[in-house]
Amino acid sequence: MKEQNIEWYTTNWHSGRFKLVKKIYDFIAGLFMSLRLIRKHKCKKIYSEGFPGAIIGHYLSKLSRKPHAIHTFEPHADYMLESQVWEKSSWEYQFLKKMEVPIAKNTQHIITATKAYKDILIKKGIKSPIHVIPSCIDTNQYYFDQESRNQIRSELKIENDKIVIAYLGKIGGMYMEDELFSFLKKCLEYDSDKFHFFLLTNYSNNLIENKLDKFNLPHNKIHSKYLKKEDVNKYLSAADIGFCGIRAIPSRRYSSPIKNGEYWACGLPVIIPEGISDDYIIIDKENIGVVFNKIEEISIREIEELLRLPRTKIRKIGLRERAISGYISKWEMIFTS
Repeated sequence: MKEQNIEWYTTNWHSGRFKLVKKIYDFIAGLFMSLRLIRKHKCKKIYSEGFPGAIIGHYLSKLSRKPHAIHTFEPHADYMLESQVWEKSSWEYQFLKKMEVPIAKNTQHIITATKAYKDILIKKGIKSPIHVIPSCIDTNQYYFDQESRNQIRSELKIENDKIVIAYLGKIGGMYMEDELFSFLKKCLEYDSDKFHFFLLTNYSNNLIENKLDKFNLPHNKIHSKYLKKEDVNKYLSAADIGFCGIRAIPSRRYSSPIKNGEYWACGLPVIIPEGISDDYIIIDKENIGVVFNKIEEISIREIEELLRLPRTKIRKIGLRERAISGYISKWEMIFTS
């Protein structure tokens, strides 16, 4: 960070018993520390990352009279409610929901991840400039690598005519768990010889093995690995199809899963639930995957037809939608205006 002229300051995070009192303390302490830093460094703009942090940024902006920019402006309270972390009656949920519109109305620039949420903000009467910037990737790090494909398939004894479906990311919570393994079972019951699966996740091997036993799945067909960032494109190159396993809870319509950009940049068609981000609309419109309502309705024929899609076509769409280079000029305008 120092090489990028960024100075990093930290504060202590308090939780546990008497949480409300501790949060008030954290809020006030963070506010005063930030005001000192604004004066020290003669800051010209307040930038908040994520909506909970935007609450502090909002009051910093008011007190310091500096313009405020927020990334990413999303319905965080609804995420927490639908993930069953908060209840609708909890003070955290009530407070964040109450602050959404006042903060948006007093922000110089709002960056949100989807066109869908931009439309919601406009309907709420927000006049601030709203920019749609999805979760972007460095597409120089994510690309199809034939050599890696050959090597990994050879190591795992996966023949070229087999279908490999990759699942990249977390398992459980707002992400599919039993639904995912039931999908694997459906594919293998159709043709136990044809399919292999990459579970590229931090989900523990013990838990995965328990799921495989629960669903009576052959261990030699499911290859689980937690990858370093630099190895992701290698395994996606060895796969044929990507699977987006986010549960279609309403608020996920406004998120932007970074895994889809990684799939696309490596040339993979994507199987995705209806209602996830703007991505399911892109996939349906561009015919680069399968959009499903219920996971049991995904047909094997649809999966097999995805293999006909050229990786180059999918990567081109991935570059258009997710290449960070395409959004640099917009970021420059946001920070310098």
